[in-house]
Amino acid sequence: MPPDTHDPSYRKAFSSALRLLGRRDHSVAELRQKLIRRDVAEDVIQTVLAECLRLNYLDDARTARALIERFKRKGCGLYRIRHELMQRGFYGETFRDLLEEILALSEERELAQRTLQKKLKTFGREPDHRKRMLRLQRFLRGRGFSDAVIADVLKDLG
Repeated sequence: MPPDTHDPSYRKAFSSALRLLGRRDHSVAELRQKLIRRDVAEDVIQTVLAECLRLNYLDDARTARALIERFKRKGCGLYRIRHELMQRGFYGETFRDLLEEILALSEERELAQRTLQKKLKTFGREPDHRKRMLRLQRFLRGRGFSDAVIADVLKDLG
C-alpha cells in the first residue's frame, strides 16, 4: 500500500527523515530512534522507513561499510569499530562478517603500526622507555586495538 502523502503527520515525518539523511547516512535503527524522539507515531515511522528503503535512501550495508572505512582512516581498531557499529544499531552476523571482510587481522596490525608511527612524534620525547611504552599501549587500547595486536606492534618497536 503506497503511503498517504497527503497525511500531514506522514509528510512531516518524511521531511524530517530526508533532512536527517541529507546530512549523513543513518541505519534503520538510528533513523527510527530519531523519529521516535520527535514523537512520530509508530505506524507513520514504519511507513516512512519503508518508503526510504524503497527509494534506497536507507541502506544498512552501505552505511556500515562507510562507517567502517571512516574509522579505519581515523586509525581505529577492531574493538572500537565494532563498538561504533553497535552504537548505531548494527548488530548480527551480517555486520560482523562485513567488518571482518573490510578489516582483516593482518590489516589491523598494519593499521596499528601506522597509527603508532603518527603518535610516536609526540610520545618520542618521553625519556623513560617503560613510561613511553605504557602510554603507547594505553593510546592503542583507547583506539580499539586488541591486546594481541598491541603487544605485536610494541614488540616490533622494541
